[in-house]
Amino acid sequence: MLNWFVDKSVAQDALDGKLIEEEQVECRPERVPNSVLDENVDVHLIRSYFTDDAWLIVEDMRARKAEFTSWLCCTCQHDLHSQASIICESCLRWYHFQCVGITAQPKK
Repeated sequence: MLNWFVDKSVAQDALDGKLIEEEQVECRPERVPNSVLDENVDVHLIRSYFTDDAWLIVEDMRARKAEFTSWLCCTCQHDLHSQASIICESCLRWYHFQCVGITAQPKK
């Protein structure tokens, strides 16, 4: 999840104990995946990696993203509501069945 908000090198530094500063946080909602809005994703699990000011930027960006988000397939960039879709449990991004080669509804 850290990579949704910061560059990979910044995320690695955070994992090594360095707090993420506000100037390092992505503040353009269009550059952050829609997964940050998924009700099954607890973004607050990564709160401890950010300074207080940096976390305020994350929260503001998520709020702005929620206002203007349309859910798009990460492969074809078309609206997810146009076809059956699925979330990848590894990367937490959404895809149309057809775009990832799924032909039938997976078992739960």
